[in-house]
Amino acid sequence: MQRAAGGDGHAFRLLVRRYEREIHNYFFRSTGSVEDAEDLTQQCFVNLFGSLSRYRKTASVRTFLYRIAHNLAVSFARRAGPPVSLDALLEAGYDPPDSGEGPEDAAAAAQLGHSYLEALKALPSEWRSVIELRAGRGLSYREIAGAIGKSEAAVESILFRARERLAGDLARFLPGGRERR
Repeated sequence: MQRAAGGDGHAFRLLVRRYEREIHNYFFRSTGSVEDAEDLTQQCFVNLFGSLSRYRKTASVRTFLYRIAHNLAVSFARRAGPPVSLDALLEAGYDPPDSGEGPEDAAAAAQLGHSYLEALKALPSEWRSVIELRAGRGLSYREIAGAIGKSEAAVESILFRARERLAGDLARFLPGGRERR
């Protein structure tokens, strides 16, 4: 990063090569669209290039890059709707039926998918983004905190509230659950 900030084009190309696939996957999981993921990935690295002079060694390169990606994902979500991440549903406690089970299970899975998207849409965009960074990208609380500009305690609180809301909204799909009224 320091060499890239100093104008070393080769160093910047190495950064792009190192993180491009990871960032693209983050955006793909957030948007569900290859085209949107490609556009957002390109914009992320354009923004990174414009932000090189503001990079400080106190943050890891990955955290700095995910902060840019998070801001782009939140802006995109405001315009386009919620990200889709089944990992967050699994983390909230859903145990999917085996694929060999009957048509009732297939119908329940389809209803779950629809309900999950609706539940995600109802979450604040920052909550959706934090869920994706944790469940979808596997970032630590510290990395997420750096990416969204909040404390680790705030990240923990956001994840707790988001999981609780998702679990409540999807209770009827959980073992022993009932539909929330």
